[in-house]
Amino acid sequence: MTLDVLQANVALLAEKERLEQERSRLIELNRVRTEFLARVSHDLRTPLNSIIGFSDLLLAGDGGRLPRKSLDYLNAIHRNGHALVGLINDLLDLSSMELGRITIRRQPFDLGEFLADVRAATDPIISRSSVQITWPDVRRLSGQSVIADRRRLLQVMTNLLDNARKFTTAGGRVSVVIEPRPHELHLVVSDNGPGVPEQLRQAIFQPLSSTTTPRHESTGLGLAIVKAIVDQHQGTITVERGPDGRGCSVLIHIPTQEDLP
Repeated sequence: MTLDVLQANVALLAEKERLEQERSRLIELNRVRTEFLARVSHDLRTPLNSIIGFSDLLLAGDGGRLPRKSLDYLNAIHRNGHALVGLINDLLDLSSMELGRITIRRQPFDLGEFLADVRAATDPIISRSSVQITWPDVRRLSGQSVIADRRRLLQVMTNLLDNARKFTTAGGRVSVVIEPRPHELHLVVSDNGPGVPEQLRQAIFQPLSSTTTPRHESTGLGLAIVKAIVDQHQGTITVERGPDGRGCSVLIHIPTQEDLP
């Protein structure tokens, strides 16, 4: 081996060691960030619960009769307090998933009942908007069961529908597909909103990424949680154009074999 080759090998080994050290440092920074988010999110809950609790009492009339304008302000406090609770819950869920503290609990459940759960969970969100929802036929799903984590998949559908509502213009349409297939569950949420550019279709699932349209800006926490839940189910998630060439469709395939870990 010549001297030049030996020196090149030594340099490569040194660079490999440097890159490994940098990788370890980044992994540690990510762990510290995740734990910090979990602690801060948990600490924020206590004062926020007090704000929501006292606003509940005032809205119920415990503080006496309030002027109409004061009630409007109080309703805004109450509404935004609940929005903050949702954001904090998302942060806690995301932190727990990144730290490996959440496991998937697969159990059989009826898809007709699951559809009813999805509609009940999203009705308060959808009813306040002018978006039209096309739901699956419950008669075709009732009596059909799959094996997966029902609660986590409900979280997936709730986040996807809320995201579709945000990015769909007034009078727009959102459609939902829940379809059992051999050894997998097929879920789709489609909308006819502005869509997602192809180069951003993977980035929108990154934690704390920013997704922007002329009307909305989002932290992307909900979609990051969706991706984490799908990954823990060993499933796949993709984003495509909507069925009519407009908007976008989020397609999810969840394996439902009993022998999955």
